[in-house]
Amino acid sequence: MASFDPQDFGLDEPPPRPTTPPVRRGFLLILFVLTLLASLVYGLPYLADNAGYAWESGRSRAASEALAKLNKAGIIARASELFRMATAAAAPAVVRVEAKRFPGRANGGREGAPGDPLGQADASLGSGVIIDKDRGFVVTNNHVVKEADEIVVRLSQGTRLPARLVGADPKTDLAVLQINGKLTTAAAWGDSDKLDIGDWVLAIGSPFALDHTVTAGIVSATQRNDLRINEYESFIQTDAAINPGNSGGPLIDLTGKVIGINTAIYTSNQSQGNEGIGLAIPSSMARRIVESLIKDGRVIRGFVGVNMELLTPDQARALAIPDGKGALVKTVLPGGPADKAGLHSGDVIVQLNGKDVSDPDNLKRVTADLAVGSHVPIGFYREGKLKTVDVTIAEFPGTPVLASYGFRVHEIPSEGDPNLGGILEIDQVVLDSPASRVGLQPGMRILAVGQTQVHTKAEYDAAIAALNPDQGLPLLVQTPDGQAGSVTIGGTRANSPRR
Repeated sequence: MASFDPQDFGLDEPPPRPTTPPVRRGFLLILFVLTLLASLVYGLPYLADNAGYAWESGRSRAASEALAKLNKAGIIARASELFRMATAAAAPAVVRVEAKRFPGRANGGREGAPGDPLGQADASLGSGVIIDKDRGFVVTNNHVVKEADEIVVRLSQGTRLPARLVGADPKTDLAVLQINGKLTTAAAWGDSDKLDIGDWVLAIGSPFALDHTVTAGIVSATQRNDLRINEYESFIQTDAAINPGNSGGPLIDLTGKVIGINTAIYTSNQSQGNEGIGLAIPSSMARRIVESLIKDGRVIRGFVGVNMELLTPDQARALAIPDGKGALVKTVLPGGPADKAGLHSGDVIVQLNGKDVSDPDNLKRVTADLAVGSHVPIGFYREGKLKTVDVTIAEFPGTPVLASYGFRVHEIPSEGDPNLGGILEIDQVVLDSPASRVGLQPGMRILAVGQTQVHTKAEYDAAIAALNPDQGLPLLVQTPDGQAGSVTIGGTRANSPRR
């Protein structure tokens, strides 16, 4: 029997350990990729933050050093000096305008001492600018002094002077006042036609009765003419802060010259203050209006005798208008300047006196600026061909005729397409005037002048201009309850409204 020897089986040595299988290359590759992704996800943002902080810090230091060099060279002081010098040039001519309306006075009929000792006056506050120190003329907004019984101007030194209204133009919201006193300075007119978007401007006035407040901004836009604030408008839009009380004050450029008259602010329904959209009447318009008010006490505007409508893209293509711009002639006033020059309904006016016409509002403004009696070329398309004829500018007839009848109308635009026309409503009737005596009342609507239906103020004015004032003004009117009737105001056929 064989003996058992443990050494034969290696029992005197420890048992062999199991061997570890070799690491696969795929596993190492996956581990490397995961590590790389973790670095990208967590490491790069950390590095970027630190790099960003370092970049901002470096940029800040570089900017500070550059500003210090500019300051040492006096350049920053010179830039600020432009604003200071422009303000110093114009601010002494800026005034506060206070207008009071006494209850029951009715244009001067109320007895009693001026100054409203009982505190019953309705007061409005605005601004103005002296444009003639020798004759004491001050420009402001019409809505500031409209129907005022008492007007007081407060000068920059605090002196208070009574003012009289020289003239006002509601169609542009401008008015001219005159004061008697020792005036030492006046602002100079600038040229608003040279303004461009991005130019610096300053607004000076008395917002919330804070006299001589100066705000700075840039020209945001020019020729804003679609806001329907005034009948004639071509506003300068600026982000210089304009608030209640700034109305009538100047908008100046960095030469200290008046390039606009601050008039309105565009706000949301929730706000009544500045939201960065201020509107000013450009000096190119304001200066002409002001000079006309000083010279004649009223504004004389040019008139060509056409009723226009907006040219639609479809109409432009059908009429072969190259750039699709112009004023489409709807009707021509018989015997008017355009009729005598040979214009017809359906013509598209594209130029007047060498200026391009883009739409009816543009044509209206260009025409208004032309001198009565001047002979100017008018360009228009007819049957796809450009024609040019001379037209003799007449005086716009609306205002004197309306004043003689004693009532005023305003246009209510259509709620849909404004080009379709709107509603003409009487909004004011003078007591014991011809209009009042035949029964016209505020709230009535005008449907026609004679046999001509009217839907817009332009149609109404054109229809009136074609009448003989000595024979009266025949109207078809409608009362608020829907009843229509005819009435003739003035002339020899005056009668009461017929139901």
